[in-house]
Amino acid sequence: MAVELTQSGPGQRTEKYTVKFNPAYIGDYITANKSRMSTGAGFSFDKQAQIQMRIRAVLAGEAVTSLQYMWYYAFGNEVRGILTGFRVIGAAAVAEVAIVLYKYKTRGLSESVLNKVRSEVFSIPAPGSP
Repeated sequence: MAVELTQSGPGQRTEKYTVKFNPAYIGDYITANKSRMSTGAGFSFDKQAQIQMRIRAVLAGEAVTSLQYMWYYAFGNEVRGILTGFRVIGAAAVAEVAIVLYKYKTRGLSESVLNKVRSEVFSIPAPGSP
C-alpha cells in the first residue's frame, strides 16, 4: 500500500500531508489492516484486564477503599507502560518504577500497598535490592 509521490524536496512534504488525509487512502489502509489492528487491540485489552484483576486481588487484602482503586489501576498502567511500551528492563526499569511509585505516594496512596503491587503484580524488586 505504498504511495507513489511525484514531487521531491519541499513539495514532497505537502504531498505526503495531503495523501495522509485523503479519505480514500485512509479507508484503504483501514480495510487492509483491520484484522491485524483488532487482534492487537484485543490482546492489549485482555492483558490490561489481567493486570487489573491482579491489582484488585492485592488491594482486597489491604485497607483500601474502592474509591482509591482507580489510582492503583493508574499506577499499574504506568508501570505496564514502562515495561511494555518503552521496553525498559533491568536496573533502568527498577529506577523508572521507583519514580512512578514516588509520584503516586505523593498523591496520597499507601507506599506499602504500592510496593506490594509493584512486587506481586509486576515482579519488580525494590530499588537497591539484589
